[in-house]
Amino acid sequence: MHQFYLDKGQVSLRSAADLPPAGLRADSPYDADAQYGNKRSMTWTGYKVHLTETCDEQQVHLMTHVMTTPAQQSDVDQTEPIHAALAAKGLLPHEHLVDAGYVDSALVLTSRQRYGVELVGPMRPNASWQAKTAGGYSLDQFAINWKTKRVTCPQGKKSKSWTPTQDAWGNPVIDIKFSRTDCRLCPCRALCTRAKTAPRNLTMRPQAEHQARQTVRQQQQTAAWQTLYHRRAGVEGTISQAVNAFALRRTRYRSLAKTHLQHVLTSVAINVVRMVAWLQGQPHAKTRRSRFASLAPAKPYSTMRQQHPLLLKPHLQACCLQLPGSFHRTFAADQNVVYHHDSFSHLKVSFDCTTCPMRFHFFAGKNHWTMQA
Repeated sequence: MHQFYLDKGQVSLRSAADLPPAGLRADSPYDADAQYGNKRSMTWTGYKVHLTETCDEQQVHLMTHVMTTPAQQSDVDQTEPIHAALAAKGLLPHEHLVDAGYVDSALVLTSRQRYGVELVGPMRPNASWQAKTAGGYSLDQFAINWKTKRVTCPQGKKSKSWTPTQDAWGNPVIDIKFSRTDCRLCPCRALCTRAKTAPRNLTMRPQAEHQARQTVRQQQQTAAWQTLYHRRAGVEGTISQAVNAFALRRTRYRSLAKTHLQHVLTSVAINVVRMVAWLQGQPHAKTRRSRFASLAPAKPYSTMRQQHPLLLKPHLQACCLQLPGSFHRTFAADQNVVYHHDSFSHLKVSFDCTTCPMRFHFFAGKNHWTMQA
């Protein structure tokens, strides 16, 4: 009775809060393996597919592994099985660029030690309120002495206890507690804890994991790391190709095994299409530049207008004519330009010539430009 319950002889539908966990309940009367899943605002009943592909700049990009899981399983639990499967095929990469959902400090270490793979992905930032408050005493502000197992707070007070334990998911953590007296008399208590009388407690990972997490957070702020990780954006194009050209999000079969077979065959088809394109000499598609970004001028508008305002016309013709709000943002910094739009698909741009007394008006429709002087 996952969806309903019997109350005084009457069958009633369970509320969302009263439903069993997604991994334990039946969500479809047609497919017992299909489970409820959600990602941000998207929800569905079915499965989740994890795609791995090569991303060398001068080589063809091919799928090397496909994993299908029930929809409720988290991404971070799939990183280890994916590496194990790639190792069995002899296809382990030196660097594996992944989404933030696949990264954890423990996985960074195990990937490096067990498989020789450098896991590259954004580590989630510290989500505590102290880290989000200016001057707050987040974990990064505390000095940790791993040998003596003591932690010193920003005010110079040392911890009272150091207790290895486990979190709610069974991961090893260390629980740190400070003296109640030290915390109660601290002049900076408001920056450290919101508890009325209790002292500050810290929870952190073991040394190797803690240091790995801190190292990744520092590295991902550098330009070199961001340049490397920028290559991961190509997988979004792969997902788009698989969804739009091969209907990857619509399973044709029932059960996890058959759906996985569909995913494998779809990946084979994508590889065939890509290999044919590569043999025909077609270059990799570039990341699409948004229409708003296309409005950015190569030169400041003031420089262009000093030459002649007609130079604006070729630039505007190359822009999207259906987004007047974007033009509004583009021209807002230029005091000599008058702009307005009376509908979503029409825009009028007017400006004075700097070399003659004429005033130019450009009228943009959906597919045309007209000019009046």
